[in-house]
Amino acid sequence: MKKLTSLVLATGMVLSLAACGGSGSSTAASTTNTGDSTATTDTAAADESNLGYEYGEHFHSDEPVTYTMFFNDNPAYPMNDKWINEGVFKAIEDATNVHLELTVVDNSNYTDKVSLAVSSGTAPYIIPKIYTETAYVTGGGVVPVSDYVQYMPNYSNFVEEYNMQDDLATITQADGKYYRLPGLKETALQDYTFLVRKDIFDAAGYDVAELEKDWTWDKFADVLIGVKKYMVEQGMCGENDYIWSDMWCGQTSGYGQGGNLLKLLGASYDINTGWAITTNYGLVYDPDSDSFVDGSVSDKYKQAYTVLQKLVQNKVLDPETWTQDDDTALNKFYRGETVIMSTNRAQYAVQDAKVKEQLGEGNYELYRILTPIGTSDYQAENQRLECGIMISSNALKELGEDEFIKMMRFVDWLWYSDEGLTLTKWGKEGETYTVTDGAYSLTPGYYCKGLSIGQTSDDQIDLREELGYACGNFMYGGNTELLTSNFTEDLRDFYDRQGQYRKLRPLDPTVTFDEDQMEMLNLWGTPMTDTVNAWTCKFAMNQADINNDWDTYVAEVEAQNMQNIVDMYNDTYNASK
Repeated sequence: MKKLTSLVLATGMVLSLAACGGSGSSTAASTTNTGDSTATTDTAAADESNLGYEYGEHFHSDEPVTYTMFFNDNPAYPMNDKWINEGVFKAIEDATNVHLELTVVDNSNYTDKVSLAVSSGTAPYIIPKIYTETAYVTGGGVVPVSDYVQYMPNYSNFVEEYNMQDDLATITQADGKYYRLPGLKETALQDYTFLVRKDIFDAAGYDVAELEKDWTWDKFADVLIGVKKYMVEQGMCGENDYIWSDMWCGQTSGYGQGGNLLKLLGASYDINTGWAITTNYGLVYDPDSDSFVDGSVSDKYKQAYTVLQKLVQNKVLDPETWTQDDDTALNKFYRGETVIMSTNRAQYAVQDAKVKEQLGEGNYELYRILTPIGTSDYQAENQRLECGIMISSNALKELGEDEFIKMMRFVDWLWYSDEGLTLTKWGKEGETYTVTDGAYSLTPGYYCKGLSIGQTSDDQIDLREELGYACGNFMYGGNTELLTSNFTEDLRDFYDRQGQYRKLRPLDPTVTFDEDQMEMLNLWGTPMTDTVNAWTCKFAMNQADINNDWDTYVAEVEAQNMQNIVDMYNDTYNASK
């Protein structure tokens, strides 16, 4: 725990120093300069005497009240009636006297359904699990939530205590407001990485614990080629079999962008690709030139995808990674056909249990690896803001301001108080979990794959699958104590290694655009990123050659108003200095 605490302190220092041009004060207000105007977003702690609801106070409505809410339903742990009648939603209602009327949407259609509902004016009041709100800002369908954080003492206190003003500046729009209540984390902890069969790597002669300290993607590719050679020699696979066939990249959750694998690869090369392509339309900040450049047509992109094609051409990485569903990828790993797989904190326990079921206890060893190094040794994630909540304008129109503020207090308690976050993560104290000397543990009747707490007896039930606790619609953030309250020793070891051998990337400067600019950026950016994604998948599947087809690819991206987007970013950024 001592090493993990050191990582947390180091992270906090980097983030607090990330934006040198800020006010430098510890007050909870951030200022964004845009052209000739100066917009101030007030996130200071609310005047609690005017609220009737103070920091740390339990929220409870005097009268029963119903709020409508979108719910992102994950097929890995689909919602069932017990969540409402016995589980997390019953617990929320018991605690607050608030009934949540849900519009349940499958994860694969969630973004489209939210967009349609917001644009048509039919959206539920509360819209969780939103990663980017930019497309909704100009239509008037969502509330500028920064206007109401003064009524949210838990949120405001967290912002002030952990100096998150510069973080919030990254989502502040040109009007000085922001439209998403982000999950707030005390520190940036990389969630997604890769899981390997360490027993097979060891048998092939590769000490991953030593190699990962400074391995590059090219060296990592050589290691995987060597592991496959060993497996072929041992009769574990054939020459034409692939030993890496990943999840979170294909039709279930890759969204046609290449998903998690390409996001992690791109982060190592200082580019936005895969899931990250939606960040600034693929543009990245270059500190050497103090400007934004299109990483999708850079030498760094070419270097990254040269390594990727090396993996595909050597029959290590399966081209079906980009088309298959997640279950297909996972089952290959569970059966021992592949030796590497994407993972995160919530998925690890599931993966471990399924491998054990297929191979038997003691017949394998899993190990979370550090992401290989590309052009930098930064870890893949540096954000203290998580996905978050938008509030539909319908809520303000239909409830009126006083009742709307009451709803915002409920949101504040559920998503930002320690009490609310603990309830949705762990359930009811004494019933589903206990705390002893600060250590959290589930009661004997429960296990939870979402918390990486495995099953130890047949009579246990999964806290997330059966009752809905620890699900992705609520688990957005919190202080480090709460964030790490379920961490296993091997996970703490992973973060200790990451803190020792990888650095935290500074936050990029903030660029905010007015309504007309946003309209143009969306008009230009959507077809440009579609073009990038189409070619990215071709490169990833080895259907196009990164060298022979490079000029054609660059020309097609440039033809989609690429330079106009780059110019708008840099002109706006330079005007705000």
